[in-house]
Amino acid sequence: MKRGKITVCILLAFVLTIMAPATTASANQATSYTYTLEIKSGSYEFPRTQDAYLPDKTVTKLELSKPTDVFITQDNRMFICDSGNKRIVIYNIDTDTVVDEIKGGELKTPMGVFVTKDGCIYVADNGAKAVLKYSPELELLNTFTRPTQPSFSDTNFDPLKVAVDNAGNMYVISEGVYNGIIQLAGTGDFLGYFAVNKTKLTPSQLVQKILFTREQLANLTATVPTTFSNVYVDDMGIVYSTSMGNADECLKKHNTSGGNMFMEGIVGWDDVTDVTTDKNGIIYTCTERGYIEIYSKNGEFIFEFGSFVTNVDIAGLFSSLPSIAVDNNGFIWGVDKDKGYLQSFKPTDYAKQIYGAMGLYEAGKYEESLSAWRDVLRLNQMSVLAHNGVGKALFHAQRYEESLEHFEVAENRNYYSEAFWEVRNQKLQVILPYVFALIFLLIVVNIVIKRVDKKGKLKNFKKDLTNKMLDTPVLGDVLFMFRVARHPGDRYYDIRVANSVRGASKFAGHGHASVIGAAIIYVLTFITYMVYSTMKGFIYQYVAVEDMDIGGSVAGFFVLIGLFVICNWLVTSINDGDGSLKTVFILPAYAVAPLIVGMLSVTVLSYAMTYNESFILTIIMVVTGIWSFVNLFTGLMNVHDYSFGETVRSFIITFFFMAVAVIIGLIVSIMFEQLFGFIVSVGRELILNVI
Repeated sequence: MKRGKITVCILLAFVLTIMAPATTASANQATSYTYTLEIKSGSYEFPRTQDAYLPDKTVTKLELSKPTDVFITQDNRMFICDSGNKRIVIYNIDTDTVVDEIKGGELKTPMGVFVTKDGCIYVADNGAKAVLKYSPELELLNTFTRPTQPSFSDTNFDPLKVAVDNAGNMYVISEGVYNGIIQLAGTGDFLGYFAVNKTKLTPSQLVQKILFTREQLANLTATVPTTFSNVYVDDMGIVYSTSMGNADECLKKHNTSGGNMFMEGIVGWDDVTDVTTDKNGIIYTCTERGYIEIYSKNGEFIFEFGSFVTNVDIAGLFSSLPSIAVDNNGFIWGVDKDKGYLQSFKPTDYAKQIYGAMGLYEAGKYEESLSAWRDVLRLNQMSVLAHNGVGKALFHAQRYEESLEHFEVAENRNYYSEAFWEVRNQKLQVILPYVFALIFLLIVVNIVIKRVDKKGKLKNFKKDLTNKMLDTPVLGDVLFMFRVARHPGDRYYDIRVANSVRGASKFAGHGHASVIGAAIIYVLTFITYMVYSTMKGFIYQYVAVEDMDIGGSVAGFFVLIGLFVICNWLVTSINDGDGSLKTVFILPAYAVAPLIVGMLSVTVLSYAMTYNESFILTIIMVVTGIWSFVNLFTGLMNVHDYSFGETVRSFIITFFFMAVAVIIGLIVSIMFEQLFGFIVSVGRELILNVI
């Protein structure tokens, strides 16, 4: 009886399989993960999130051969560049039928297709070396071949992709053209290059450009910018482009002059093959490896899903993905170039919620948008996109203090700065009267003290207290660095005299420099540097403490100081410098007082300043850094009894020897690493084969 039931189930499954259509398959489960974006310590991470899209239909009945491009019109007709079969297939998504096709005539190797609002079809035909224009009735209207204008010169015209704006101007990607996107008028006249990718040189190429002669540069391989891989024009007439080979410029949204509207760039990859948008302005791109990325209209990364496969057939995975398009239902369609099938993806409720929240925000419905974004957060508490959405909604609702927390989670420092500006203004309006009252009170107290203390007893008390602190062992040695900062020439002369007389320990005045004091200052400088590096306000703190290599920072800091001291002492000993090793060790420590004050000041002020005042923090660091360097330079010149030129020369030679020492250290460490690895491998062989 049990075997009979099993047999019936197997037969039923077999019958259902036969009855199912062989050309279209559906899948309900995701066949790849969906990833979103998180920014931690200034670096990008892509954690897995809820599925945004699920594979829907896999269409194999069209018998496509090397399809290269797809385009979907508003009535859900898909135009497919079937390059291998030398035709344009018109497929109706709603009825799952082939409506018509364009084949024969001047059509040879179609590579790109674009359909305008009035139904005209433009085909970039690489084989015909032309852009072909067809009427809505599929009649050939025009053949745009290579422009004859002198400004086009001898540029290749082998069209790969084409797009058309609302004015009828064509944007053509041509094979082997590095000058940019070719822009043609509706008549086929050459208008110029709409957009150009910049040439980026490697460090070695930069050095060659600086040092090589014209003849040597002429013998080098020419450096050319990356070429565009696709171009698209949306319903509003905005031009988008993709490029391969450079992740920084893989996607651009162009203004009317061809400039990139994504000023800060986008998070992308170096093998992007196509771009499209939907009716809400959401941007979709795909990569050759089979990944699909989705961005907001402002270039914010939303999702990525997909994977790369070659020898297996799995719904939703591509071996080569040259093009994608989005239909009126929000479904994404992709075409596999190697296997010749179409694959659609339907958005999940999670994706729809996010798009809905974005739409409400862009429509100015901030309260409704806030509610929608909070619903998204209930599904994913760490969604950067959702925290950004909540923060922006709160910001535009003038709930600035509430928005700060969300901007901090999303590490959106620009919006955090703007919100903090508003919060700070509100708090300043409250505390400003008290600040003015305190200043007035201090002025009054100062006037009273001056009138009461006519003999200057209080002033003498302060002076005596300062001198006692300077005369205190160790403490006075450390505080002496502030006297050096005020009068570096005199104080370094004192250091030189004190170290040239045996047994001399004190200079003119109070306080003195010592090895112990210098060692303590080095430690204080390192602590100050770590505080500066890890404890600034959120707006200016780009690296989290947990992401820092504390051990490497400690080793690097003290190794560099040791290298400078030893190398400078060796250099000045050879060049008749008067300073001893002890003096050279002391000099840098007593020069850094301004830098210590600068780092502490910037750390404190970073909690009260926005990006609008960032120049103040920059000025503080630059001024205190230069001040400390001047102190060090003055000290070396005094202690070694050098002229200005001799001091500059000793600095250059010192840094050269430091660089040589670092290189030698790296070489030795690599050799020891290899030796250790060799010994370990020999030991393993002995254990396995001998023992």
